[in-house]
Amino acid sequence: MTPSPLHQRLLEGGVRLPAPQAVVLEDIDPERIHPGVTLHPGVTLRGRGTLLGPGTELGRAGGGLFENLACGRGVALWGGSAQDAVCLDGVVLRGQAELRGGTLLEEGCQGGQAVGLKMSVLLANTALGSLVNFCDVLIAGGPSPAEHSEVGSCTALYNFSPQGDKWASRFGDIVAGLAARSAPVFVGGQSQVVSPIRVGPGSAIAAGAALRRDLPAGRLHAAPGPLLDQSFDAALYGPLARKLEVTAEVVASLEACIAWYAGVRLPWALAGASWEAPLIDAALVQLRAGIAERVLRLDRLVAKLTGSIERHRALLDAAVDGEARAWHQRCLAEQGALRERWPRLRAAWERGARSGLVGAAVAEVAAVEAVAPGPALARLASVIVADRAKADQGFHASLVVREAEVDAALASLAEGLAARRQDLEALVAP
Repeated sequence: MTPSPLHQRLLEGGVRLPAPQAVVLEDIDPERIHPGVTLHPGVTLRGRGTLLGPGTELGRAGGGLFENLACGRGVALWGGSAQDAVCLDGVVLRGQAELRGGTLLEEGCQGGQAVGLKMSVLLANTALGSLVNFCDVLIAGGPSPAEHSEVGSCTALYNFSPQGDKWASRFGDIVAGLAARSAPVFVGGQSQVVSPIRVGPGSAIAAGAALRRDLPAGRLHAAPGPLLDQSFDAALYGPLARKLEVTAEVVASLEACIAWYAGVRLPWALAGASWEAPLIDAALVQLRAGIAERVLRLDRLVAKLTGSIERHRALLDAAVDGEARAWHQRCLAEQGALRERWPRLRAAWERGARSGLVGAAVAEVAAVEAVAPGPALARLASVIVADRAKADQGFHASLVVREAEVDAALASLAEGLAARRQDLEALVAP
């Protein structure tokens, strides 16, 4: 069978198609498929947003569907499906992985068989085993491929609550992880993680454990799940402060990622090959999608609070036990404050996502303005771009020789993250 004109164009451009007739191409821009790419039999490639850097290989374990997928150099996705996802240089996912919208994998990330990711950001040097389901999560990798963050096989992160709300979690120090400086985290195989939670850098969850609470830095957790048998009313919400705090920190971390990508990675990319800047643009789209997802989920939660507040008022009137009355009063104060003040916080988060700036903190729940991250990121970008003009090396390798500038840039991002943590204190305070 004679290859189609589109197939022929890819072949003439240095793309390897071992069986052109067995590769489906739909509405792609051939200029965004670069020399050295390999598309194995059974691959379907579609979408004008698709971008494949040199040396990327798709479908070696039985084809797959890849739509609006953006990849850097030397990415290997063996099969499965990927839609609206970004993989930076050297990402390897073996077997039938599923990558859905809002997913970004940085350099050196890897995974085994049947990995599922959605609305997930894995920073450099993060490894996933097989049969791993991690959605709505940010993970800071380790400082090197040898000292990486690990999520063991058969691990599941549960992002939905019994009330049908969807929460996100954070593992490691995200700001430090942007420069591959976070201590790695370890999640043992067959673990269960219930969102929303925060796991500190250098901490470990033992194989088979169930984690339902925050885990500070440098801790080992090995507890099984609790035994419960009690009444349940899906419309009656308990205290929400901790869940909201985690959500605010996730949004702040995404803002820090956006600032880093827009302020440091994008100038670096613009100094490289022509396809590198569009790759970073695609990553920024996924990071902003993560904030939009958190806004959407809190919109739905806030809409349900009227019913919860009504139930708490009725139960408070009927309660005779002092402890029960205090619990209902606490929930009423939190939920009333959230319902009243959510529109202002929502506007601040949306502004942060649109602008890519960090530090749009809510002060006294008043109108806010995004605050630029200052000159530290621009200074770092300037020096590493100048270094790249002298010797083109990997992004993280360029940071190693610029320790002072990296320190200052990360400090500016950390300040914005700390400011965001205060948002919810104003939001839920009675």
